[in-house]
Amino acid sequence: MCLEFLNKTYCHHLKTKVMKIFNTTLFVFLFMLLVTPAKNAAGQEYTRDTLVMGQGYANDLFYSFANGLVKEEPRKNWDIAFYTPRFSAGIMINQGAGVILYTYPNGDTNAWATVDTNGLSTWKSMNNSVNIWEEGAFNANQSIHPDYGWCIYNGITHDLIGDSLYVIKIADGSVKKLWMIDKISIQNIYHFKYANIDGSDEQIVEFNLVPYETKNFAYYSLVNNAELDREPLSGAWDLLFTKYMDSVPDMEGNMQLYPITGAANNVGIGASHFYPVGPDFTEWGLKPFVDEKNIIGANWKYFDNSTFTYNMVDSTCYFVKDTADNVYKLKFVYFDYMNGSLALDKMLVSLSAIDDNVAEVPSMNIYPVPATNMITIRFNNKVTDNSQLAIYDLNGRNVFSQSISGTSLNNGATVSVNLPAGLYIAKVTAGQAVYSQKLLVR
Repeated sequence: MCLEFLNKTYCHHLKTKVMKIFNTTLFVFLFMLLVTPAKNAAGQEYTRDTLVMGQGYANDLFYSFANGLVKEEPRKNWDIAFYTPRFSAGIMINQGAGVILYTYPNGDTNAWATVDTNGLSTWKSMNNSVNIWEEGAFNANQSIHPDYGWCIYNGITHDLIGDSLYVIKIADGSVKKLWMIDKISIQNIYHFKYANIDGSDEQIVEFNLVPYETKNFAYYSLVNNAELDREPLSGAWDLLFTKYMDSVPDMEGNMQLYPITGAANNVGIGASHFYPVGPDFTEWGLKPFVDEKNIIGANWKYFDNSTFTYNMVDSTCYFVKDTADNVYKLKFVYFDYMNGSLALDKMLVSLSAIDDNVAEVPSMNIYPVPATNMITIRFNNKVTDNSQLAIYDLNGRNVFSQSISGTSLNNGATVSVNLPAGLYIAKVTAGQAVYSQKLLVR
């Protein structure tokens, strides 16, 4: 929901990203065409992680494929959250804690003193977007620019001016009236106020989001009248295991919003779902990654009414591109609703490029691509030291080592590797310098 005056900046950024994606996609295309299922012989294995949310799914779990559990936070310790980019209007509510938001239908901001809840049961509640983090419940009524739901964009100052009143049921069950007054976009500061319906216990808040700009959201508790720093750094996690609202089919197949417990992708994290597939399936390049938060969701499990347990959906798996652009295969093993525990198996199936921004003429070339039992390594920069070649599989195991003279590297050193088909990382240490490159073996 970026504002229009930033479009040119974003277009330039997009163009740069497209070129990067093209180079990565070309490599993936060759990999998918030429590598057979035997690539698992390169030593790829599952790693199992067990996570516990607690009874009633009491805790949110921020999870990283590379590092496991990153942070655990009480699920009900916040009511509203602000998307941290300066030129965003995104504000979401904690639907997993039972927070419900209504747009007050009987007046605009001039009616603050006279807000009542007559007819509340007939009012339509506002919901967070099921697939876009930035589009929260406060943005649900947005139409077209400059209307962003709770506010109108000022094209001169670039500020956001609140034009609506809200009634909100918060995490402790109490009901408040709330007015998002404005956002000073350049300073990344929100002003809002809330009170009991009768006007008592009014709180006027200036919320500076600058300290939270390395996170996706800045959180606020209307119960405790306090801001919260509850997220890890944006790039430190991949999935959030939590309770939230998602679209699920009813008995007649119609999609309805319903509270579910599952996995939400971090902002910008792409995932894909494959079903039905065999247990050794790793052809992740057959589908594009989609960076929507509910791609994984809760559809990997179903409740068995005869045993009162959750079973895992058979023949299904996910692939996730993490914050470092590594690709993991994800399979869920079990889910126990009694204590909110779950287990997942993960497998690293593709490493990100060592450096996607290298110059057009790299320091080291390895060919042919793909390789078979023989590879040639050639340096473009003159090497005088004897060097060491080490090849690693996707699990980081050293599967091949050999010393190579610097002179032969300058002219092109041919090495017999005899590795199983798969994707590897070749590293050459020459003196104090270390050179790395992907190695594809057919």
